[in-house]
Amino acid sequence: MNINNFLPQVATIRRQLHSYPELSFKEYKTTQLIEETLKNWGVEFHRFKNLDTGGYCTIGRGRTIAFRADIDALPIEENQNHKTISCHPGIMHACGHDFHTAIGLGLAKYFSSKAEQLHKRLMVVFQPGEEAAPGGAEKVLEEKIWNETEAILAVHVTPDLAVGKFILLNGAVQASSTSIYVEISGPGGHTSKPSESVDLINVSALFVTQLQNYLHQKTDPQETVVLVFGSIHGGSTHNIIPQKIQLRGTLRTLNNSVLNDTISSMRLFSSDFEKIYNIKIKLQFPTNCPATINDPLLFKKFADFIKDVGKDDNLITDRMPSMGADDFAFYTQKFPGLYLIAGGAGKGTLHSGDLELNEALLEPVLENLVGFISLL
Repeated sequence: MNINNFLPQVATIRRQLHSYPELSFKEYKTTQLIEETLKNWGVEFHRFKNLDTGGYCTIGRGRTIAFRADIDALPIEENQNHKTISCHPGIMHACGHDFHTAIGLGLAKYFSSKAEQLHKRLMVVFQPGEEAAPGGAEKVLEEKIWNETEAILAVHVTPDLAVGKFILLNGAVQASSTSIYVEISGPGGHTSKPSESVDLINVSALFVTQLQNYLHQKTDPQETVVLVFGSIHGGSTHNIIPQKIQLRGTLRTLNNSVLNDTISSMRLFSSDFEKIYNIKIKLQFPTNCPATINDPLLFKKFADFIKDVGKDDNLITDRMPSMGADDFAFYTQKFPGLYLIAGGAGKGTLHSGDLELNEALLEPVLENLVGFISLL
């Protein structure tokens, strides 16, 4: 079967997915569309046991090569001038998951009639809740479907790269993302007598700035650590020193060992800071997504594949990793993984209402994935 024979079907389904986006763990109609599409193609769809949405299909026999397609959308209002627009106000496929899902379906469609090209069993995993924290990957990994898995693949589309181009990185591709909650407590008091209390807002400001300096000194200069606080709350009026300040932020690294070391350093710093300023600090890390690390052998295999088909110019291997995160990282901690970034030559940026990707990306992505999976 030639990919072009069914590409119009995949494109139509992509538009349906885009028109009816659903938020994390609420992808009920999306799951139904996936199930009905696969059934029409003669492919059995299995729903997850531990989740209300998402599922998987398998084709072929033997040990498993998995492909992860995330299926959820974002709470973003879409630009109404797009060719295909969301019918759900305030919800949009603003991260390309409609394309990821369509690509997963395209792989199932192709190999359902070309199973003899597979050396292994192909499992396409339609994962809910990638945009949530915690996301769906950890729940999907609890399913009893992974015993024979040898490797897992994923593609993420991007608007700032030409159609047909791929970014392939050896090692880190996406950063870790760890949420941070800090609660700083003191006695409180009247602003006329800070000497009889602890000026908690001032101390909180010192905590933020001194923590940055401390981590800078503790981190290898060749490593990347990004700590940003995005929320600070405390106090109720102008003349009362508050008893509690709450800070929320994120910590990101490209190395999971550095992440663990940084968390340990933050705990040590907080303990010392408490003693110096006579306060109490509650430091928590509510959610944690590790860095996505590409397997070196899969990296080499894909690079060799692209070279063998004469498309070296379409492969970019010298980009810096993204400081964004993807819970595909959890799969790569269990199995060798390969995370590709595919060009979509679009408008806008990811996670914005202006994002509009070029549907032409489906052909080269499916063509290259089919060829690569057939070799594994």
